[in-house]
Amino acid sequence: MPNTKSSDIRYKVLDRCLRRGGYSTSDLMDEVNKELELQGFPTVSALNTIRQDMDHIINSYPEISIVDKKVGRNVTYSYENPESSIFKLPFNDDELAQLSQCMAILSRFEGTPQMEWMHSFIERFKLYLNIDVDGRQVVGFDDCRYLRGKEYFSTLLSAICNKKVLAIGYKSFRQDTVKEVILHPYYIKEYNKRWFLLGREHGYDSISHLAFDRIEHINDVTGVSYIENNEYDFNDDYFSDIVGVTKHLDHELQKIQLWVSPTLFPYIQTKPLHETQKLKKSDANSYEIEIEVRPNFELEQLILSYGEGLSVLSPADLRNKIKSKLELSIKNYDSVHEE
Repeated sequence: MPNTKSSDIRYKVLDRCLRRGGYSTSDLMDEVNKELELQGFPTVSALNTIRQDMDHIINSYPEISIVDKKVGRNVTYSYENPESSIFKLPFNDDELAQLSQCMAILSRFEGTPQMEWMHSFIERFKLYLNIDVDGRQVVGFDDCRYLRGKEYFSTLLSAICNKKVLAIGYKSFRQDTVKEVILHPYYIKEYNKRWFLLGREHGYDSISHLAFDRIEHINDVTGVSYIENNEYDFNDDYFSDIVGVTKHLDHELQKIQLWVSPTLFPYIQTKPLHETQKLKKSDANSYEIEIEVRPNFELEQLILSYGEGLSVLSPADLRNKIKSKLELSIKNYDSVHEE
């Protein structure tokens, strides 16, 4: 039988099914046709093709034996040894199941414009590793599928990998007009259900971060040499002294003292505000914790999100800022109620 891509796909599907067992010839043809159709190849119309494929496996791999079993009116087929395989994979069933979940995680990006390559990659990887293409994802993520800007993921990822300078039309929440930013992109990070691009704006030394949902357009830039990132390690220590993504290098590290209510503390204890969190004091009525970070907007929002269960003890400037925001919030509630 010719060693074509179509026959290679058929062998891989048959090998996977025969390891599990319990498939009739008709069932095997159905499984083969599902994969052939998915890969864009003509489907098999004759059961004899499947029988010839199994004969090919037996003749080409004498150490493998295919056995049949009568089940009612049907005959099902399987490898005599379920551990047999014509593909010598360095993975056991548990590892293949874990890989299957990895593929499901990657598939979060499927359906996004410009991410068609991801679907093709996942399906090829599943097939070549004999991973069950019908396996269901058993891990869920807190994701906002309607968030604007996700369509830029592929373009920005490619630009980072290929070291391309980009001209990005960007409209921040504080501006009414679109500003064009010439950026040397370095890193993509997700925080609080939003995606951010980090890079060096041309002409500046500091790192800028752009929210995907504020990007209006992206174009390649010619005639500008890409500036390598030899200073910041985004996979290790860059984010270690902040909450979120905004890092002000002119803001020094500060020890933030926080009061925590007894009802909130068990939650804060199991889900720390930051990796530096320490318990400083405790009694029957309250707890005091400390974190050491560079203050930023995300830290303020995080503190405010815990409402009456959390308050800033020090430093005074952060305490006053949070207090002012809460007073304004109360004022807004009062004014709305008066209307």
